[in-house]
Amino acid sequence: MKILLCPDSFKGALSAPEAAVALAEGWRRVFPEAELVCLPIADGGEGTLNVLLSATGGQRIFTQVTGPLGETVEASWGLLPDGTAVVELAQAAGLSLVPEDKRDPKVTTTRGVGELLLQATHTANKLLITLGGSATNDGGAGILEAFGYQQQLNHAVRIACDVDNPLTGPRGASAIFGPQKGATPEDVAVLDARLRKFRDERGLPEQPGDGAAGGAAYGLRWLFPGAKLVPGIELVLDAIEFERHLEGATLVLTGEGRLDSQTLGGKAIVGVARRAAAKGVPVAAIVGSVEERLTDAVLTAAGISAVLPLAPGPCTLAESMANTGSWLSDAAERAAHWYKLGRSAQALGRSAQAVE
Repeated sequence: MKILLCPDSFKGALSAPEAAVALAEGWRRVFPEAELVCLPIADGGEGTLNVLLSATGGQRIFTQVTGPLGETVEASWGLLPDGTAVVELAQAAGLSLVPEDKRDPKVTTTRGVGELLLQATHTANKLLITLGGSATNDGGAGILEAFGYQQQLNHAVRIACDVDNPLTGPRGASAIFGPQKGATPEDVAVLDARLRKFRDERGLPEQPGDGAAGGAAYGLRWLFPGAKLVPGIELVLDAIEFERHLEGATLVLTGEGRLDSQTLGGKAIVGVARRAAAKGVPVAAIVGSVEERLTDAVLTAAGISAVLPLAPGPCTLAESMANTGSWLSDAAERAAHWYKLGRSAQALGRSAQAVE
């Protein structure tokens, strides 16, 4: 029996690698001899660097850079065994670095991300830049500032991006993501005007996805001509060689805090489920909550065979957050019993056919 354990993070409670350990603990209570392959995942946002380093055994490089409010913060970037440098925007410009009472996308900067990228480009020609979880809305102007507004022509760059929003307009970075970062309705108009001016100065036509991370995707495309926007989960699955590990697997066990329509739009769990389904491997997901309109038919179409609750019964969000680790192990144990019953039912079915 080979089981792939591929959870996303349970935000605010467990990182993806911690969640994979919790799943393994619970599964072994039922199947102590099972071959368990821990492959924590991420969709390109905050935590992706940890996932990639955990999966590949890459090297983490620590440094001090400019934070989103102009302060000095400790951040890190990664070097994978194949020579690819990984820079996670949230390390230097993440929303989690800004206290709630100081969140203001009119003043936050991506300068520190540019500083990380400068170091990475001195070491590697291949770059993987992961967006998501940003506190910024500067279009990547801070990144360009760190490079002296000089385009970089000698690097192969992939940008993890899981949205299709343009840079500007009613679906742009300012209108859709600005309020999450502290922008008022009046601020949104100011921020959008700034991004339009920034775009006009660069002269690069907009494309879907440019609005990611407060428009940083746009600035990065200008800085690295030829850079490609890639769905975050697809990039991560390729980097951890998911399909190679999928060979011979009997089940994929995944999970995240909430399964909703955003998940079905290409987030981590569905990315895993689609690839597993293409190989005929069933997928079970353990989640904290499920959006009501996600029917069994919708989930099955997405490649998810079963959804199991994290909590053992009714609970508050605070209780769920406080007990995520132990409850996840218990839920994995329940999943293992469910899997065992399914195998027994299949065996009984084969026996009945033999008797007939």
